[in-house]
Amino acid sequence: MRIGIIGSGKMGQALAGLFVEAGHDVVLANSRGPESLAEVTALLGEHAGAADVPGAVAGSDLVILATPWGRTAEAVSSVGDWSGVVVVDTTNNRSRPGPDGLIDIGDRVSSEVVAELVPGARLVKAFNTTPIPFLVKGLGSAAGEDNAVYIAGDDAAAKDLVGAVIASVGGEAVDTGDLHTGGWLQGMSGPLAGTLEMITPADARERLAKALEQVR
Repeated sequence: MRIGIIGSGKMGQALAGLFVEAGHDVVLANSRGPESLAEVTALLGEHAGAADVPGAVAGSDLVILATPWGRTAEAVSSVGDWSGVVVVDTTNNRSRPGPDGLIDIGDRVSSEVVAELVPGARLVKAFNTTPIPFLVKGLGSAAGEDNAVYIAGDDAAAKDLVGAVIASVGGEAVDTGDLHTGGWLQGMSGPLAGTLEMITPADARERLAKALEQVR
C-alpha cells in the first residue's frame, strides 16, 4: 500500500517508521519541501520517499494528516481536489501538551473542522488519543495485547481500509462511531482523550461503552 504522510514531525516520522516496517511504501511531505526530508527518508529506507504535498497525495491509497493544528489549513490548501481521498486525521486542537495548550474551538468537533479543509475527502479520525511514545511501543514488531487504536468516521469503507492499515502494524481498530460523535469522544474535550498508555481492545470497548452511557 502507498501511504502519503503530510507532516514530518514526531507523529509523521513515528507512523512512517511503523508503516515501512510493515512493508508499506511511504511518501512524506512537509512545508519545507522534499529536499529537507532526505535524511529522514534515508533512515527509513528504500520504501520511503519525499514529495510536495500534492505529490504525496496523488496516487496514495490513503493520506495521513500529521500536522500541528495551527498549520493544518495551510498544509492541505495546496491540493486542488480531495474528492474520494481517504484521509486519516491524527490532529488535535492544541498547541502543546498540557491544559494550557488547548486551543478553543467552541462546541465544534475538531475532525469536522478538519473535514471542511479537505472537502470531498473520506475522513477518518485515528491515532490521536495516545501520546506518540506509547503508541510506537504498543505497535509494530513489539505489539502485544495492548494494541487498541480508536477510529471514527462517516464512511464505512474508509474505516475498513484504515482498520486494515492499523492491523498491518500490529494494532486493532476500535470504532467509536461517526465523525461527529466518535470524533468528539476521541477529541480533546471527550472522555476517550489523553490515554497515557496503550490498552487492550476489550478495555477500549469497555471505556467506549461507559463513555456512550454518559452522553445518552
